[in-house]
Amino acid sequence: MKRILSLLVLTSLLFVSCSDGDPGPRGPQGPPGEDGINIVGQAFEVEVDFEDPEYSVFAEIPESIDILDSDIVLVYWLEEVDNGADVWSMLPQTFYFEDGQFQYNYNHTAFDVNIYLQGNIDLATLGDGLTQNQIFKIVVLPVDYTANGAIDLSNFSELKSSIDLQELDVTTTVH
Repeated sequence: MKRILSLLVLTSLLFVSCSDGDPGPRGPQGPPGEDGINIVGQAFEVEVDFEDPEYSVFAEIPESIDILDSDIVLVYWLEEVDNGADVWSMLPQTFYFEDGQFQYNYNHTAFDVNIYLQGNIDLATLGDGLTQNQIFKIVVLPVDYTANGAIDLSNFSELKSSIDLQELDVTTTVH
């Protein structure tokens, strides 16, 4: 047993003491890569009315927006306009009342985004201020934008700036 241990220690020392030596010659240049496409975030805006009994609206993703399975779809609600500046809040957004709560929420496919109200209160009691003429901005992002966590996705202004989204590029539809 002592001999085996000595042999293992000696062998380990030989491997540790070996030097790498000088690097060899550079290999041949590989073939040039194909030109890629630069996919950036895209957005569209919808104005919706939530009606009884569904309180749900399907917004079709415009044909001009290509959505991949790996893309991220985010929805922002225009909460208010403060001194001429839009205040956007990321969904879901929850509201609490004495008798319960409700929230704006969403889900999506590659073709549409379902924006809906859900809660444990009678949604018919919400009033027009929360159900009519509601504006949502839907943003489609390549997953690479969120991989490093450098962008605060809940901050629409930061997101808009980081993807260089111009309001002229945003299409608007009414549902």
